[in-house]
Amino acid sequence: MRVATVDGLVTLFYDGSKELFNQDLEMEWFEEFSLWCSGWHPDEVDDADWKDWDISEECKRYWQDRRSWQQIIILDGAAAFSYCSNLVYIKLSINIEYIGNGAFADCGLISVFIPPRCRAIAGRAFASNWNLAIFHVPRDTALEHSVVENTKLLEDRYGYGSYRGVTEVVHNWLKNINNDNEYSLHRACSSFQPLKEVLLTIVQAKGIGSFKVKNEAGITPARYLKENPYADVDEMYIVREYVMKMMGE
Repeated sequence: MRVATVDGLVTLFYDGSKELFNQDLEMEWFEEFSLWCSGWHPDEVDDADWKDWDISEECKRYWQDRRSWQQIIILDGAAAFSYCSNLVYIKLSINIEYIGNGAFADCGLISVFIPPRCRAIAGRAFASNWNLAIFHVPRDTALEHSVVENTKLLEDRYGYGSYRGVTEVVHNWLKNINNDNEYSLHRACSSFQPLKEVLLTIVQAKGIGSFKVKNEAGITPARYLKENPYADVDEMYIVREYVMKMMGE
């Protein structure tokens, strides 16, 4: 595990060699939290409050570390990052095959792109990421219960809590959101590693306006490019290439 800070952004390079989730320290914090209030979410606790609690210094350092991570790059393997409230960016290794229960629950993720080799995602792995609007998952990846419950993506689609109990319906919708031919550019832009050549071919067939077409979640292909940590693709590059070809250059 390595940690780097650039321009105030804390990046964790995680290779699976260290357990980042400590059950005992989690329980120590939450036991004190339960005495402090009832019905509040941990993210609503001010730093100054819990730092004065009757908990060990080890527990304080553990919780402070988890709340400080803003982005992580997972090179190999995965562990629990739940309640890392400032975590807004993850880049998963193409070799990852499984994401565990609650691994990224209650974080601050906005977009998630699951590698093609990931064979299964356990329950609540990305639940309660309230700003999560893009969740791209391969159609062959098995999803357990409530993987993305309490996220912007599903709340906008189903309303608060209305999708509970219909997990299969939700999962089918997630995996087929861009399946219609109308959304071919969406499929390309939201793939794990979008290719400029593929995007250009689609734009040539459908025109530049295809970048503005919204899918069922109200997301445009250009936004997938912006949010995908693997997409080394500039929309304007594709547009310039399109215009040049249309002009015969």
